[in-house]
Amino acid sequence: MAEKGVGNTALGAAICRLIEQYQPQETRLFEDPVVKDVVGMPMQVMMRAAWMRNFTLQKTEAAGKGIYGAQVCRTRFIDEAVQTALAKGIGQVVILGAGLDTRPYRLPGIEKAKVFEVDLPAAQESKKKNLQKHFGRLPEHVTFVPIDFDTQTLETVLGGTVFDPAKPAVFLWEGVTQYLSEKSVHQTLSFVGSCAPGSIIVFTYVLKSVIEHRSDIPGVEKMLERVAKSNAAWTFGLEPSDLKAYLQPFHLGLVADVGSTDYQEMYLQPIKRELAVFEGERVAQAVVTR
Repeated sequence: MAEKGVGNTALGAAICRLIEQYQPQETRLFEDPVVKDVVGMPMQVMMRAAWMRNFTLQKTEAAGKGIYGAQVCRTRFIDEAVQTALAKGIGQVVILGAGLDTRPYRLPGIEKAKVFEVDLPAAQESKKKNLQKHFGRLPEHVTFVPIDFDTQTLETVLGGTVFDPAKPAVFLWEGVTQYLSEKSVHQTLSFVGSCAPGSIIVFTYVLKSVIEHRSDIPGVEKMLERVAKSNAAWTFGLEPSDLKAYLQPFHLGLVADVGSTDYQEMYLQPIKRELAVFEGERVAQAVVTR
């Protein structure tokens, strides 16, 4: 997994969340008061200008139609999944490839849970500095766990923390799997499946047909070229029709699998918001069943 390239995608996702905060409150998909400080200077200042936000959105859509929509809609879905898990009493949250995720610092009640941010060491150092500036200290409920998913396992890196695999946890894996090898994906799912029954994993995935250049989604080939040139090529994908069977060997039962059509029905149509959503990425939710 290319550290520099994937780091850039984390910033891009955070910028999308920041731009969303300038939407009118009645059509805003989520509240993220922390993201402006996490992206740091000068990006925070640049995004205050409407012309810069519009320019950024135009560039994003030119790279792939519906990318912005996919980013902000998946944020909303994953936010809701975490809040539901917390409400059910799950007290551990593990964020895999955390990037500039701000959920540990903005979701109501998450401060009562033990949160583990698992990511590349370089990405964590920059984020921790920005969080210290925002809060004046690093929040005590969050543990930063350095990892390279292609060379280390979750079992190893979490083994040195207070994480308890005998207690249910919710695992978040957003915007990561497409950059990994199939072996790395298997190792992570195996670990999650070995944790306490009732544990949950919520993860995004890119369609296998996109990865294998078989998709008829408009503009997707151009998008693949761009991500490859950015040193963050997409290498792993899944298909919705195969997902349930794919997860079963890991003792994971599929609970939800949502994409662009679902986002339109759940989030956008009720607020009469017109927003294109990329069809090549979906979010799945599964529960440990063993």
